[in-house]
Amino acid sequence: MGNITLKTKFVVLISALVVVSLFANLAWTSVNKRAQMENELREKGEVLAQQMDAVWEFMASNQDRLEQISYTEDGVYQGLHCAIVGRSIGLLFTSQSEYTTRFVNFDPRNDADEPDEFEAEALAAFTEQEGRTEYYEIAEYQGEEVFRYLAPMTIEENCLDCHGEPKGEIDVTGFPKEGWTIGDVGGAISIIMPLDVYRESEQSAIVQDVIFFGGMLAFCLVIVYVALGYLVTRPLNKIQAGVEQIKTGDLDVELAYTESSREMNTLTADFNRMAEELSTMYGNLETQVEDRTAQLAHANDVLERQRAQLEEVNGLLRDENQYKSEFLAMMSHELRTPLTSIIAFAEMLNKESEPKDEKEAETRREIEANSRALLFMINDILEMSRLDAGRIEMNVETVDLGDVAGLVQSVVQPLAKQNGIEFTCEIDADVPLIEADFEKVRHVLENLAGNAVKFTPRGGSVRLHISHHPECREVWLRVADTGIGIAKKDQQRVFERFVQADSSASRKYSGTGLGLALAKEYTEMHHGSISLESAIGEGSVFTVRMPVGHDAESEREAMCR
Repeated sequence: MGNITLKTKFVVLISALVVVSLFANLAWTSVNKRAQMENELREKGEVLAQQMDAVWEFMASNQDRLEQISYTEDGVYQGLHCAIVGRSIGLLFTSQSEYTTRFVNFDPRNDADEPDEFEAEALAAFTEQEGRTEYYEIAEYQGEEVFRYLAPMTIEENCLDCHGEPKGEIDVTGFPKEGWTIGDVGGAISIIMPLDVYRESEQSAIVQDVIFFGGMLAFCLVIVYVALGYLVTRPLNKIQAGVEQIKTGDLDVELAYTESSREMNTLTADFNRMAEELSTMYGNLETQVEDRTAQLAHANDVLERQRAQLEEVNGLLRDENQYKSEFLAMMSHELRTPLTSIIAFAEMLNKESEPKDEKEAETRREIEANSRALLFMINDILEMSRLDAGRIEMNVETVDLGDVAGLVQSVVQPLAKQNGIEFTCEIDADVPLIEADFEKVRHVLENLAGNAVKFTPRGGSVRLHISHHPECREVWLRVADTGIGIAKKDQQRVFERFVQADSSASRKYSGTGLGLALAKEYTEMHHGSISLESAIGEGSVFTVRMPVGHDAESEREAMCR
């Protein structure tokens, strides 16, 4: 320590104090920011819960008006009620935002409203602690840290018609009443909010603090340096002047002891031998430092220009991609509405009147068939734009593949009949219910069956077969056709976006080239797989393999393969 200069000691001491203060401030800021973030999220969750509760209360208070027009001639209730509307609005809000909104209860009428562990704790708290109006916490959800907020839904007078006494009596919606009374907790509104934006704000505040205290540290170091120079270095400069005279050969220098010390006297005696070597070394070092500093400055300038150019290019690419996705989504949506009307009017015309002659009948068939084909393409473009924008989420539920196949058959059968193609659908008796997204599975089969019809010549056949393979814990959905087939070299390419086996400008078959790409992406979202067997002129067989439940893909592969 005795060899360290006073300047160095003071600079190190002040630096240590400032660094300690900086870390203490950062810790304090982080705690405050997290508390502020949690309070803001709680307030936002409270507002969202109040809005959802207001919708629920509005539907409940007007239920008697809806019930007046919600019965069929046979007295069957087919109208809306508050639970359906509330859940539908929650799902719509979830699909159009980053938030997740659910209505949960211990014994729900709908399996989708079953509470998870956190929601179960909140429901228990609302039941046990009378008057509690909210339950929230920053917790982990699906592998990510999120803010979870729950607000109780208490039973009011207009809820008793469907949920009141006597317990077990069947209400207008076909469910047994729960026997609740006014004031009971009938469930909770569950809201899940991501923390990305708030984390960015917290990190920004921390960075600002680092910059501020870093600046303060630099300022304090400069002040200490100047003070030491004036109070310590300045007296030593007088000794240095005498030493400089000795170095030049002036041996008559006599320094006053009142201005010096024993160490300075020793330095005076030895400096004459060291001065020349030190001066030479210092000069060389100064030159090297200047050269290296200039080189580093030039390199930094080049890197900064390249970084700015890269940011500009990235910004242009992001803008162009956003414009593309927005344009495709807007055009697909705007085109689908009038096209749906055309199909509806064509079907209505066929039902209400017979064609005057074969030419008119052919014209009607062409209108309907081409309209449905165009609707397929528009739906594919809209779905792909949603995928690119990250707005598609899995809505897993219990799915009956027989229902899916029925819907697909009702859509594809008219197209097959129009083209003179035999379309058959077979479902094995042992095919179980599966856990999947109903709409996405339907979309996969519609695309595969629609493609098979499009690429099969008149007089051919298309067969949809659904089978169960318990050894794999999978169901297999096969679409086989007697169409033109796909060459071996193109069989992997057809699953890419905007790709068809014949991509030339004069190709015979129209289409966007998105159907198989969407089918592949939706299948993989279910942890399934899609494969193709085909040969030119011999038709094609597409096989979709989907898990029955939530088994891991590796477990199914080990059992089946």
